[in-house]
Amino acid sequence: MKVAAILLAAGQSTRMGRLKGLLPWHGKTLFEHQLHVLETSNLSQIIVVTGFESRHFLQIAANYSVTAIRNTNYLNGKCASILTGLQIIDKESEAILITAVDQPTNPIIITKLIEALGKNNAFISVPVNGGKRGHPVLFSAKIMEDLHSISEETKGLRNLFQKYHTKVIEVPIHNSLINLNINTPTDYQNALDLYNAKQ
Repeated sequence: MKVAAILLAAGQSTRMGRLKGLLPWHGKTLFEHQLHVLETSNLSQIIVVTGFESRHFLQIAANYSVTAIRNTNYLNGKCASILTGLQIIDKESEAILITAVDQPTNPIIITKLIEALGKNNAFISVPVNGGKRGHPVLFSAKIMEDLHSISEETKGLRNLFQKYHTKVIEVPIHNSLINLNINTPTDYQNALDLYNAKQ
């Protein structure tokens, strides 16, 4: 299956107080960690969407096999960044993985999502840990038209989960990484503690 990935790195990191993508994450920055994971996940295309302070991310992205595109409307929310990434998706892509710089993941999670989407003829595959859905999320190209129509006003990707609820496959992932959202300094410290505890 040809799978493209969109990595969102356009936000202002207002609640963190500094760029989340540049936070140290076990020998790398969070941004580098995500790029490394995506590069080792057998994806056909990796798109990085930058926005605020994009030069920092473009310098790092130049060392990886990715295509970077700047969302000039990054102040309009996450949907604007997803739509920016979709503009340059390879037309032969069969699925699109959407992930964010502040949601660290690993190749095993991505592989399981891809396998589940293919085997179950689903439109969306989402990881689940302890009964709670997480990230990243994989979308079939069969609903590409719907992806292109997302907006903040219609609840973005959440609207697709509602529309295609019978075609969503939940993939059990016994890893708390899928539930991490690093938005504040406290979130960041908790994420580091969690990771260190697992080590």
